[in-house]
Amino acid sequence: MATGPAIPADHVGAILEGIDDALTEAELAGDDRAVANLLAAGAHAALRQGDARAARGFGERAARARFQHRTAQYDAVRAQGFAATAAGDLEAALNQTIKARVLARDSGRHRDLADQSCTLAALYLALGAPDEARSCADAALAAARVEAAHDLEAVAAAWRACADGEAGFLDLAATALAAIDTSGRGVTAQVDVACARTYWLLERGAAGDARTSEDVATAALAAAIRAGVDHRRTALHATVARALARRGDDVRAREELERARRSSDRAESSALSLLALAAGEVLASTESQRQVMLGAARARVLRTASRREDPRAYCTGVRLHRRLLELTGGIPADLPGPA
Repeated sequence: MATGPAIPADHVGAILEGIDDALTEAELAGDDRAVANLLAAGAHAALRQGDARAARGFGERAARARFQHRTAQYDAVRAQGFAATAAGDLEAALNQTIKARVLARDSGRHRDLADQSCTLAALYLALGAPDEARSCADAALAAARVEAAHDLEAVAAAWRACADGEAGFLDLAATALAAIDTSGRGVTAQVDVACARTYWLLERGAAGDARTSEDVATAALAAAIRAGVDHRRTALHATVARALARRGDDVRAREELERARRSSDRAESSALSLLALAAGEVLASTESQRQVMLGAARARVLRTASRREDPRAYCTGVRLHRRLLELTGGIPADLPGPA
């Protein structure tokens, strides 16, 4: 769930196609700032395409290098953070992002401070710490407004609303997400906000929420496909499937569920959990596919929780994880708290 600057191309895959040549040129020129910036951009593009292996490669190159300029050091840390996020190592991503935010703050770069605060908000949400997420989102909003960084402002506002949702204020979250203006924003910002909005609409489940969620998710899906934001496709297809099931359109709901399943090879872990939740809502309780997908999701959540510093927060402070566990036998009573 980390954010970064918009990839400077209509399609995020474009940056990966020419990055090796650009890196070679920058290395030959001895331009460590350009090298670090390219590594960060490559890791971010790979994250957005759901290519954890490529992201890891960029992150490892950034870790091996010895950059002299502070700007290059900042980008190298970002590259490692994106790689850790792609690999699902959220604590490592959190540590790298904290380092990057310190470098941005010490250099007085408000836009970079907003960027890293925004990333921290997303990571804290994924770890089940909504209070910390809200604090970081507030810091991101303040810094983004100083720089008129409207994309970052929109995403930071979305993470703040998600923190409200995780705290149980579903109406507040849905209203705040609906108020975010994404017109004229970059595709990645539009898609991130749409994913957040559609999820909380369906969780609230008020009259008209399913139809609105379907419409928003369908538009975001088209934008994501055009821009190659592949790591969000599973989540968006799953959201459309859930919305259709809520409206009684079982045939199309199953079709969307299958599209979500087929795109899951490049999905982040939260999207795989959304896929399982969609299976739980779309498929009949007697269908073996539903049982298998929900069982696998439960095992994945608990396995991942065992690697977290606070397994209980990961399982109970993230509504999606809590819902999956409640659907599959309940939340284990022996979950440990912070390490």
